[in-house]
Amino acid sequence: MTNTRTFRFSLLAAAALALCLPVAASAQWGGYGNDRNSGRYDGRYVRDSVHRLDRLAKDFERDLDRALDHSRVNGSRREDQINNVAHQFRDAVGDLKSRVGNGNDINRSANEASRVLQQAQQLDRMARPGWYDSRLSSEWSQIQQELRTISDAYGFRYNGGNGRNDDYRRDDRNNRNNDWWRRIPYPR
Repeated sequence: MTNTRTFRFSLLAAAALALCLPVAASAQWGGYGNDRNSGRYDGRYVRDSVHRLDRLAKDFERDLDRALDHSRVNGSRREDQINNVAHQFRDAVGDLKSRVGNGNDINRSANEASRVLQQAQQLDRMARPGWYDSRLSSEWSQIQQELRTISDAYGFRYNGGNGRNDDYRRDDRNNRNNDWWRRIPYPR
């Protein structure tokens, strides 16, 4: 009787351990890939996002130039300004791509990420009022998706050109008297 009870108990304990082990491992390592709720991203995920953004920025710059050439702003100073801002955005993304490297330490590329987000907001403000075709709008939507991923990974706020770029998860250097509840990153 004692052997049967001991056997059942050890079998139950082994089953419970087998079921709880993956949960404990996931909690220890923060899950697979990324955890959007806490803002922690796997370095490879960020690197892949930056590489996708680089490809999208090159395509967008080329397509924007082509669309501007077939628009009523062709040959104007406004066309030159929009192309210049698009080129600066592409250059900023290229700098981020080379700085992020293999994605092991994304903190070393935080300045480049901030510059990319600032350039994107400038491009969004300048070119969005006159999106010249649906293709550009679709490409910009894909770019913004990657920008949101990057802003979350680095702890910057990016509102898709509708706001300013805030450093809301890093140490609060400018205002240490901020209420704790204002520093909670809310989901979008």
